[in-house]
Amino acid sequence: MAASPHDGYTLTLHIPVEWFSGTDTLQSERLRARRRKWVRDDARAEWKRLKRNKVAYKVERFVALIGVAAPEETALAFPSRAAETVKPIIDAGTDVGLWPDDDSTHRCSTIYFRSPDPAPAHHYALTIYILPVPSSPPTYQVEGALSMQLDAQWRKKQQRPDGYGGWVANFTVPHRMWLSSNYTDSDLKARANGQRRSDTWGRGDAFGQRVRTANDLKRLACEQWDRQRQWWTVKDPYIILAGIGYPPAVADADPDNCAESVNAIMDAGLRMKAWRGIDANHCRAVAFFRLPTRARTGTHDVALYTLPVPPGFQIAETVADSAIAAWGRHKAAGLR
Repeated sequence: MAASPHDGYTLTLHIPVEWFSGTDTLQSERLRARRRKWVRDDARAEWKRLKRNKVAYKVERFVALIGVAAPEETALAFPSRAAETVKPIIDAGTDVGLWPDDDSTHRCSTIYFRSPDPAPAHHYALTIYILPVPSSPPTYQVEGALSMQLDAQWRKKQQRPDGYGGWVANFTVPHRMWLSSNYTDSDLKARANGQRRSDTWGRGDAFGQRVRTANDLKRLACEQWDRQRQWWTVKDPYIILAGIGYPPAVADADPDNCAESVNAIMDAGLRMKAWRGIDANHCRAVAFFRLPTRARTGTHDVALYTLPVPPGFQIAETVADSAIAAWGRHKAAGLR
């Protein structure tokens, strides 16, 4: 059991390559659903085991840190590709009552990074770190917490590069191009035809629609990247803070549900040379969070904050330090 309820807990799952889906995996709706079920069932059993052994416990507000180790042949893959497979793992934690919901009110951020530990042959190793953070004011916000920690790390360096404070690029995506893990290919096809949802799931006539929608989004993103060239200061390595603004009709969605959209926009940014690379050698982590502002009706907003990181930077340690600092502020204020 954790020494303190603020310490959090960890689950590591070894996912067979046959079960794994990336946000850009081309597959049928039925195979996607089967893979999600396999992963969710396995994760549910493991979360139950941790809960039974008093290792895992209920948290109210938390950060989910996702360490991704890929098979050797894809070792440099972009870690937030794993969001499609992580979704059923988080859903399984909701199933067993480890958190009230996995929406943005409770899971305030999900952060993907490459795990330093190797994966077994023919498997992905996904390590889920559940880190409790304060839920009462001053409420923990990952974007501010990480920015403060990074600034403190840079200030300890004798030499700091110009632009070490980072830069931001903003995007507006119409609903018809928005990719979310909640949508099936049939839903995306129906939406392209002016319908809200599909009633033809599983027929197979929507196969490949995700790829077509992603390509449309990438073309739009390239246009929007091109209009923001003056802000780019390409430096390696870096982390991305991906802020998502939802339209008024959306309540408390979990932002990494749209990792598909963010990854497509980042791929477009790579094409436009906003970065030298977006694999784990260049991009050390992607942190998803919800923007405090709403998008216009019929659109979603994406703000990508690129923050250069100093030598020796470790995302897990930095996030843990930010949580410790947040709990310290609460204790100093007489809060729990």
